[in-house]
Formats: sequence, C-alpha cells, structure tokens
Amino acid sequence: MLSLLRKKTKLYTDPYPHIIVENALPDDLYDQLEREWPTKQLLATAPHDNGVCFRLKADEMLKPDKVSALWQQFTDYHTSIEFYNEVKSIFSDYIKDDSTELGPRGWAKKTDYIWTDCQTVMHRPVETTTRSPHIDNPREIYAGLLYMPYADDKCSGGDFTLYRSKASIKEVDSKKGREIFSHDLGGPVKTVPYKRNTLVMFLNRSAECIHGVTPRKNATKYRRSVNIIAEYSRSSKKSMYSVKEK
Repeated sequence: MLSLLRKKTKLYTDPYPHIIVENALPDDLYDQLEREWPTKQLLATAPHDNGVCFRLKADEMLKPDKVSALWQQFTDYHTSIEFYNEVKSIFSDYIKDDSTELGPRGWAKKTDYIWTDCQTVMHRPVETTTRSPHIDNPREIYAGLLYMPYADDKCSGGDFTLYRSKASIKEVDSKKGREIFSHDLGGPVKTVPYKRNTLVMFLNRSAECIHGVTPRKNATKYRRSVNIIAEYSRSSKKSMYSVKEK
C-alpha cells in the first residue's frame, strides 16, 4: 500500500495536533523509492533558501517520465482526495471542511478549493539549521514530512522540533521565512529524530504551530525528505488563521 498512513497511529495534541509514524512504509516499498530517488532531477532545479534547499514539486513529479513510475504513483496518491480523506479521519476533531474540489498544485483546476503537493527535497550538508523556529503559510491545512536519510549518513541533528509559544503569535518575520520573534518563542516540546522511514505530520490550525529543524553536525550527505501538503487555494480566499508578516 502506497499510503504513509496505512498504520494505526496515535494523535498527539501537545503543543498542537500531530502524529509520528515510524516505519511508515513497508520496507520493500521504501527501499525501491530510495533506489529511485530523483537526485539528478532535484539538483537540476533552482535552489531555495540561499542556495541550500532543492525541491521537486508535484507539478514536475507528475509529468510523464520525469521520475520513476513508482515515484509518480506515490505523488499521485499523496496529492489525491483519497489521501486527504485519510488525513481528515485522523484529525477529524479539527478538519471540518468537506470540500472535494481538490487537485495537485500545478495540475489543479482554477476552481479547485484545495491545492495539494508532494515534494521530494534535498538540503545541502550544512552545519547550521536549515529552518529556525517558524510557522508555515496560513493557507496550509496540514503538512507531513517523511525522512529518507542516506543509509551511510552518520551525522547528528537535522531533527524536526515542535515548539511552544509564550503567547498568541500576532506577527512573524517574513524576511526569515515566517520566523518567530524571540520574545514569542517558548521552549521545545518534542523532537522527532531524522531517521529512516519516519513520518511526522501536523495540523496547521493556528499561528502557534511553531516548528523547526535542529542544526546538523558532521554533515557530509544531503538531507533528504518528502513534504506532503494541503492548503487552501488562493482563489478560495480562505486560511487557517491570520498573522501579520513584518
């Protein structure tokens, strides 16, 4: 089964709704995706975040012959209404939107209410954090992160961290990717290790859904991951919350 949510999982609510799934995919499926990881295609894209991050998004992943057949199928499923409904069933106390007008970003119809995405991602082996404590786009409904480190990657760090806020977040630093100002940032609550076949997913329900990535140490390999996203389309004129980007 292609779904990252094939296993029964526990929903955590502190500091905000999230799940952690170890061994999210069957070993044979994960191993094949790893063998067919689209390194060449990724590194041919224009880098983000000051040249550190490469992303191959669903608009490219779904093109014929762009990536392997399995990666295309994986992307197709994790941008589908079927997967969206799987996520809804886990976060049922929080996601109340019953819209079925949904499509992959880059392929969605103009009338689609929700855009989805599945991105293969590579970060250069830098010693600093690739993402300081921040919040995501307020139009985002949920985000998932599947870790796919190289088998011989011996570095430490690169872990996903959930933070608590000191108060209700009213504004963020837009120049630093919606980074949280120090006077609003509480301490870390939970850290999810950068470990093979591990999925962390959270509901982006408020401006207090703060998260970041710990610095890597002794990094020699690219940091690989897959991002799974759903967000309200721009035409929907809807978001999960509002916050001032300063």
